[in-house]
Amino acid sequence: MTIKLFLFDLDGTLIDTAPTLVAAANRVIAEAGGTPLPLEILRPLVSKGAPGLLGKGLGLAKEHPDFLHHRSQFLSYYGEDISTGTVPFPGILEMIDALRALSVSVGIVTNKPESLSLQLLKTLNIRNRFNIVLGFDSPGCAMKPNPASLLQALKLTGVPPEEALYAGDDERDVLAAHAAGMQVASVAWGYSDGNMLDWKADCHAQAPSDLVDWVKRLLT
Repeated sequence: MTIKLFLFDLDGTLIDTAPTLVAAANRVIAEAGGTPLPLEILRPLVSKGAPGLLGKGLGLAKEHPDFLHHRSQFLSYYGEDISTGTVPFPGILEMIDALRALSVSVGIVTNKPESLSLQLLKTLNIRNRFNIVLGFDSPGCAMKPNPASLLQALKLTGVPPEEALYAGDDERDVLAAHAAGMQVASVAWGYSDGNMLDWKADCHAQAPSDLVDWVKRLLT
C-alpha cells in the first residue's frame, strides 16, 4: 500500500494548547461576570473550541445573541498570547521526523482559524515541518465533521484519499476522515473524554510512535 500524506488535527493531537486557550476563555468569563474555571474542568472541552469553553463557563449556546461577541473577545485574547504554556505533546516532533524519513508528507487540517494556526506554528518554530496547513476558514474548507477541509487538502496536494491518513482526538475527526474516504486514527493523549473505541477509527494510538508503526504496517 502507498501512503503519501499524513494529515493531523492540531489542538489536542499535535500541540497541547489547553493552558493558553483556557487562560483566554477564563479572561472572557471573568469579564462577563462569571467565575473562572480550573484547567482540569475546561481541558476536556478544548477540542470543542469557543462553543465548548464559553458554553461551560458562561452557559451560552452558539445561538445566544451574546455568543459571537464573547467568541471574538476569546480569539483576540488568545491571539495576544498564543504560546504561553503551549508545547507539542511528547513524542510529536520525533513522530513527524520519522514520517518524513518514510517519504510521507505531513500536514494539518484543523477547526482553528488558519491565521491563528500559522501564528502558533511560527511562534513554536515548527511551521516548516508541515507541507500544508488548513483552518476551517481556509478557502474551500469547513468545520469538521464536514469533510470539506480534508478534501481540499487532498486536492491541493494531489494525493488521492486512499493514499492519505488522518489523526485526531475527537469523534468529529473520525467522521470527517471517513466521509472523505480516508483511513483515520484516534489519539489517546488529547482532550476528548469520550470512548474512542466507539468512534470506529481504523487505528487507536496510545502514543505518537504508534502512528509511525501504523504507517509502516500499511507500507508493507
